[in-house]
Amino acid sequence: MKIIFDKKYDILNDLYTVKIQELEFDEELKKILEGVEPQIRIRNEELSLSELRGKTFTAKTREEAEKTMSEIRGALVETFSSLIARFREAQSFNGSVVYEIDFNELFKE
Repeated sequence: MKIIFDKKYDILNDLYTVKIQELEFDEELKKILEGVEPQIRIRNEELSLSELRGKTFTAKTREEAEKTMSEIRGALVETFSSLIARFREAQSFNGSVVYEIDFNELFKE
């Protein structure tokens, strides 16, 4: 996964802004995300992946802006790690199982 942030300092308003410019996923993650819209928690707000891509976060200090980028990165890692674990569990469990029971064997003396 690759995250590219667009970050700016607005001199006139004395505000720092952070926005996700681009999110790139490897092939495995693309398969997992197919048809799924995970919720990501940032600053006590639940955002879908598409909402997160379009949202601009503002901060009063540089440190707060950098903390926001770190929080976004951490939330994405946590969310996708959980999805990957559940996807792998499904892959290992899903399928068919056949049990053959021979009742003649049960009643042999």
